[in-house]
This record gives sequence, C-alpha cells and structure tokens, in this order.
Amino acid sequence: MNNSRRDFLKVGAAASAAVAASGTMTGAFAKEFAARTEKIPHASHYGPFHAHVRDGKIVDITPQLDSDANPTAMVKGLADRVMTDSRVKYPCVRKSYLEGKDAGDLRGKEEFVRVSWDKALDLAADAIKKAQAKGGNQSLYNSCYSGWAHPGAFKPNALAGRFFNQIGGAVGTSGEYSNGAAGPTNPVIVGDMEVYSIQTAHEQIIKNTKVMILWGADLYKCNRIGWFVPNHRNIDAYEEYKKAGIKFISIDPIYTTSASEFKADWIKIRPGSDVALMMAMMHYLYKSKKYDANFIKKYTHGFDKFLPYLLGKEDGIEKTPEWAEKLTEIPAATIKELATTMVDNRTFIAGNWSLQRAHHGEQVDWSIITLASMIGQIGLPGGGFGFSMHYAGGGDAASGKATVGGVPQGGGNKVNVNIPASRMSDLLLNPGKTVTFKGGKVTYPKIEVMLSAGSSPIGHQPDVNELVGAMRTLDTIITVDPWWTPTAKMSDIVFPATTTMERDDITQGMSYAQDRLFAMKKVVDARYESKDDYWIFAELSKRFGKEKKFTKNRTTMQWIERLYKRSYAKKKMKIQFDEFWKEGVVKYEVPDSARNFVRHEAFRKDPIKNPLKTESGKIQIFSEKFDAYGYDDFKGHATWFEPAEWLGNKKLAAKYPLHLVSPHPTYRVHSQLDNTWVQNVHKVQGREPIRISPNDAKKFGVRDGEIVEVYNDRGSVLAGVVVTNTIRDGVVAIEEGAWYSPDDASKDKTRCNSGQANLLTSSRPTSSMAQATTANTVLVSIKKAGVVQPNLAYSAPKIIEG
Repeated sequence: MNNSRRDFLKVGAAASAAVAASGTMTGAFAKEFAARTEKIPHASHYGPFHAHVRDGKIVDITPQLDSDANPTAMVKGLADRVMTDSRVKYPCVRKSYLEGKDAGDLRGKEEFVRVSWDKALDLAADAIKKAQAKGGNQSLYNSCYSGWAHPGAFKPNALAGRFFNQIGGAVGTSGEYSNGAAGPTNPVIVGDMEVYSIQTAHEQIIKNTKVMILWGADLYKCNRIGWFVPNHRNIDAYEEYKKAGIKFISIDPIYTTSASEFKADWIKIRPGSDVALMMAMMHYLYKSKKYDANFIKKYTHGFDKFLPYLLGKEDGIEKTPEWAEKLTEIPAATIKELATTMVDNRTFIAGNWSLQRAHHGEQVDWSIITLASMIGQIGLPGGGFGFSMHYAGGGDAASGKATVGGVPQGGGNKVNVNIPASRMSDLLLNPGKTVTFKGGKVTYPKIEVMLSAGSSPIGHQPDVNELVGAMRTLDTIITVDPWWTPTAKMSDIVFPATTTMERDDITQGMSYAQDRLFAMKKVVDARYESKDDYWIFAELSKRFGKEKKFTKNRTTMQWIERLYKRSYAKKKMKIQFDEFWKEGVVKYEVPDSARNFVRHEAFRKDPIKNPLKTESGKIQIFSEKFDAYGYDDFKGHATWFEPAEWLGNKKLAAKYPLHLVSPHPTYRVHSQLDNTWVQNVHKVQGREPIRISPNDAKKFGVRDGEIVEVYNDRGSVLAGVVVTNTIRDGVVAIEEGAWYSPDDASKDKTRCNSGQANLLTSSRPTSSMAQATTANTVLVSIKKAGVVQPNLAYSAPKIIEG
C-alpha cells in the first residue's frame, strides 16, 4: 500500500466530513458522497469499531465510542491488514514439494508455485493420510494451540482442533505459552491458576489500597488489548487510583508506562533475582516479628517446613537482606524498608506473567503468594495479590451474564500425547525422547506432518534458528493464514484464509467484565482467492468423509445464531438474533454487587466453609504433592535457584554483558499488526527498537537512531537504537513479535533483519516440572551493524504461476 493510501486511511471519514463542510464539495455531491458510505460494526483485540466502506473498499476505521471508553490507535491499522501486499493471495505449494522431491532443507529458501484450491487441498489430505499410514495419528502435530488470531467464535485453532478430532486426533499442547510455569504451579498452591481469575474490583482498590506494588506489571500498556474485545475503562479507573493517593512502587528493570503514569518509586532490580528479593523480605519480616503469625497459622499450610530453608538451616545460606543485596543489586536497607512499607499499609501486589517466563519461573508466583501470606492481607479489601490486573481489564466489575462462547472442537481425539507449549523444537528434533512434566512423563512420537493456523510459531517459540532446523526435518508443513507470515514462508502448502473483516463472526466484550456481545459483520468481500477457515477445514474434512460431522450441516451464520441462543441476551433479555445482528451490539448491566468483589474474601471470612481447592484447603506454603515429585530443580516450597544465564554469572556476563528482556509490544498483539503502517510509530529504520541506557550506549559506542547487531551464541538480530533513561544499566529491551526476516535466506543460520527477539532466546525449560519457556533468561552483546540489506519481513516470497 502506498503512502498516500495509508495517509488517507489515517484521516479517513473525518477528513471527508471536513472537506464537505468546507464548501469544496457541492451540497448535492457531499450528500451523494456520504450516501455511498456504509458504516459496518466489527470488533477486534484492540477494541470494537465501525468500518466505513465505500464502493467496496474500507476508507476509514472509527471506534465504537459507546463501547470503548479510551480507544487506541491500533484499530486504525486493521484496514491495512486487509489491503497489505503481504496477503496470501491464492493456494501455494513449495516448488520442490510439488515436484515430489524430499527437500525439506529448502524450506524458507525456495519459491512457491500457485495451484488450484482442489490441488492444494488434495495434497494436504494426501500428506495427512500418508502420515497416518506410516505412524498413526500421533505422527500428526496440531501446533494451533494459540487462540489469539482474533476474538471471534471461529478461531482457527478451534477449527483446526475440530478437524483433527474428526479424523482421530493429533499431538497437541498441554498448558500454554503465556503462563506455562504458573499454570501448573498455582492451582496446587492456592487452588486456582490465578492468572486468569477475576481480580479485586477497581472500586475496592480505590477505597482501600494505600500501597500498590507493580511487580513487573505494566497495567496501562498491557490492557490496551484483550483476549476478547477491550472496553479500556480501566484507564478511567487508573485516574481514580491517582486521585486516591495510592503510593506506587515499581519493581522492574524498566521504568514502564504505568510506573511513569503513577509516578511510582522505581526499584531497579537485576533481572532474574526477584525470588531472592522476596526471600529476603520474608526473612526480614520473620526475624523482626513484623509478619502476620495469626494469618500463617489459620490460613496456610507448611510454613514450619519452609522456615528452615528461609533461615539457612537446609542449605547453609540464610536468606538475609544482605545476602539478597549481592544478587539483586538492591541495598539491604531498601529491602527492609520495602518489606516494612508493605506490612504497615494496606498493600496490593500486582504480579505479572513475564517473571515466570524465566529459568525456574515456577518459583515467582509461589514466592509472591508466600510473601503475601506473611503480610497477612489476602482476602481483605484492597490487599493481597493479583496476577491479572494487567490483563483483559483486570479489576473490572463482572456482569456475571452468559456470553456466546465459540465453535467447539468436539470429541474424537484418540492421541493421548500433549507436549508442553514451549517444547516444539524438542518434539520435532527428538522423537522417542521422554521428558518429565508435572510429576509424570511425556514421550515424543515421530512427527511427520505439522499444521499451523492462526498463529506463527516462528515468532513466539524460542531459539528461532533451532526451530527452523527442526521444521526442516518434517515431511510436510501446512499453514492456513491470511498473510505470508514467517511460518507460512517455511511451509510446504499454504492456504489463503480471509481476514475477519471478510467474513461474519460473533464475540463478547472483555474476559472479566463480559458486558457486551458484538456482531463482527462482514465488511468487504474476500480478496483474491482467500476462503474462510471454516470452509478450508470443512473441505479438508470432506476428503476424509467427515464433512457433515465437521459442519453439522450448519453454515457459519447458523453457527453464529446457535451460539447467540446460549447468551443471556437471548435467554433473559429476549433480544432476538435479527435485532442484535442489525444493531451490532448488546449491552449487559453490571450489578453493583460486582463492584464490591474482593478476591479470596470468602476464604478469609471462613476457611472451613470456603476452603481452597488445595491439599489442605489452605494456602500451600509447603506442598507434599510437589515434594513427592523428587525433582532437583523444583522443591516442596518456594526456592531461590540461580538462573543458568543472568548477569550474576560473571563468566558468561564477561562475554555477553547485557541482559535482554522482551516485553509485550506497545503497538501489536504479539506479531499481529507488524505488517501495517501502525508500526511506523515506533520502528527505527524499519527495525524493532532496542532500548538501552545512556551509560550502556556510551560504553558500547552506539547512538540513538542507528542500526546495531544484537547477538549471542544462538543467533543475531538487527535492531534500531533508542537511548533512554527508562531502562537500568546492564539491561536492553526488544519487544517481542517482530516478523522474522533472514538476512540471507540461502544460509541455514543467519541474522534476522527485522529484530525478532526469539533469535536470541533459549529453548531451555523452566524446570523438570513445568517445562515452560525461559524467554526472559538471556544474555547478549551488541555491536555496530555495518552494511545492512533491506528488511523483507513483509514481502511475499517469489511465486511461480502454475
């Protein structure tokens, strides 16, 4: 799309109205101009919006202001996603694959051939049948565990799962990538994952909280997007936080957007040392007798088994503030002051998810829960902890009313193998290998066929060079996607899917508030030869004699209406589907009682009548279940383990003296929108920015605005320098999600021209227990980039007309 087109999209209908008002149009022409423009409701991870369509083209995107209190600029990029040249225009097959050659090593290196839909579908079905005959359904790998493609009911991962279940199943995923360490740990400790649970209501924070600890949590930035459709009312709540005079303390190597907005005190912790800080605070509280012994006795289990470790009687290391000072680089006096402040005031600890995406990440939430137990405010209004205040409007009062759900995956999966989310490369490279997982074991089968839909593993999985090598060992890779993502370019068969604005769908507002239903109406006709995911998987099912089982003889609109019938809007409000579809939105009232919600309040009031779903019914400071696993790197209580890769490792840090963190992006959902003009707001010379402190910039001889190479033993990337005082010395940050673009695609290992941080991250698991990602445990160095080639991340591969 050219610049003039982009500029027009940015200005859009507002400019058109201004032109009409200025008198440069005749009155008659202005009316005709407006009459030709249709306003169509739709919704996204960035908020609900109206698409303005004229002559079959999107001319503007405007937010649904009645449902979005504080719209973001990201919705403006959605039109560009439909029009971009990075669209997959028609079914394509990699040249050597089409010729029947076994040349997996050429994936990502050679051109594609345009084929018909029938040819591509037949090839995909034949590959799956061949794999079934060779190794059974466990030779099929459904890599589509992520549902972030869009917020609608027809999520590609659900449709892929539904297809595989019709034909006997496939190897899938256990757990997730976002909370791979906390997910298996927290339910045993406190009876709930916590990371997706309804949080203490904003109203209770405003009335009661005196101190809020932002432990890596960036509420402002991360709540710009949502799993469903954000309402952004949290921004208004945060203004009330400020007026309430809450004291904010940010424990983070970055001075985040939220820290800045809340004018937080900044504790510049060394990455990877958070658990050591927590241990020291707990040690100080115990020794000074400031901790809440009554809470520990009444509401927790196993403190007596944790205490010997804290006092150094187990390992000879007493977890004092002085001990932690050497690890965290936070003065012992500050550690004691922080602990005292939290005990002396009604304190809410806002945890995050990034800390558990690190080596021994299981220990982070467990340590926060143990610390909060010693403070003794769990279940009190405005006190305790929450791990979801930064996610999907955490703190919003919930309507409690039924929404619509999504198309179910159904039964039929006979393959009893699910791998931890971050073990993709391990699975592909090591058939027959057995790994420990949650107290049990998983043995990897030999994978022949991998299918990806609505996600790009080359982007969110660690150690991209390792993953690319692993993918080249497979017989067939099939991708269903609207765009030539890095994964699509590494595939054998690529199906062009429609974008959500080229089909109908339905969704809801927010994960917690659940206060809206949204019609995602088709905005424009499908471009090129793209087809809906539903059609694609139905056609694949047909080739196995399972089409009717997949579709249930329902069209997409019949599915949408069926899902709507489940909702409170239909059952209780008696709003007919046609009325909802015409208006595009239904609003639910949120009861006042929901604004009084305090997490764990019922447990606090009566732990006998309202026990937690744990071994003891209480908070497990010590878990006999976990202790019985017998792992060396995961114990029966929260434990400080030194990370394998961090600045405290003097030998490794001498070679790679910078700790890289890769926060969630400011202007994307993971890799979504990276191929739109919105990214121009922050890209540096077309590359992902790398934030670095002034002292480190001077030390490495790099300047603001120039391109540098960031590297370690696993790989290297090009990034654009942003020198800033908002990051501590010794730490650099590259936001995750940039599209991978090999500098020299002919080589097996080459630097990324775009700034994809996962070229640098390790596939090392968190521990023997969760086997989760350690993306935030990584050291790097930087140097001048030298001569750079154009960034081709958003270009389609060469395609031969078939």
